[in-house]
Amino acid sequence: MAKHFGKCALCGQECELTFEHIPPRAAFNSTPTKPVSGEELLDDDRMPWDTTGLKYTNQQKGMGRYSLCPKCNNDTGSWYGDDYIIVAQIVHSILSKPIDPKYQGFGIRDIHPLRFIKQVLSMFCSINNFEDERIDTLRRFVTGKDAVGLDKSKYKVCMYLTRSKLMKYAPLSVIIKMKESAFESMALSEITAYPLGFVLYFDPTETFHYDGLDITHFADFEFNDVADIQMPFCIYEMNDFFPTYYRSKEEIQDCINENRKWAEEYAKDS
Repeated sequence: MAKHFGKCALCGQECELTFEHIPPRAAFNSTPTKPVSGEELLDDDRMPWDTTGLKYTNQQKGMGRYSLCPKCNNDTGSWYGDDYIIVAQIVHSILSKPIDPKYQGFGIRDIHPLRFIKQVLSMFCSINNFEDERIDTLRRFVTGKDAVGLDKSKYKVCMYLTRSKLMKYAPLSVIIKMKESAFESMALSEITAYPLGFVLYFDPTETFHYDGLDITHFADFEFNDVADIQMPFCIYEMNDFFPTYYRSKEEIQDCINENRKWAEEYAKDS
């Protein structure tokens, strides 16, 4: 088996790296996957959810990366992984059946919120394994088992539910949204892996429209604190790999058709 050497995405040690499941293996991430790069997906004649015929890397263990040293892999798995797995399994049981419209949300009992959000942030560190002070702060937070609290002026973590079987790793990106007559930009990173999705926002502002349910306050709990969490249903459909795009296949097709029509009309007039 080929060995993978590099810098651990959490402690920064240069060493032989171990495979980190993103999300944990028991959170519906144990079957072989065929991930493709974003460059492969940029094809005007291909629907964004169609990866047929594209070059891929074969991952027999499930989706993930060689990103952590053995110690960080073992520590984060034993400290934080179980709570993530429990939440994923409960959400799966909810989404696998029709949801009665009279129910507006769901509850999960006896969860360690700090452990859950640290598992999420560990995943974000693994897909953003490069030098950046913003990520370095998160690394220190994750590797400090008892570290508490995130600076909410610098970070916002949002979560959503999804039935989509597409998995998405979107490293640090900048998106631009139209707000009335002006544009507003935001740096973010996103991970989607059935049945959960997460968006990590950097330097959040009060005016930006955020997708998902804000769970940043989970970081304010102590390591051994147990809580019952109540959340409204926030279910997004995900059919492409661009950050924070939650559109149905019909909406995507309509958008493509409109863009093609505009391009054809522009070509005639020019």
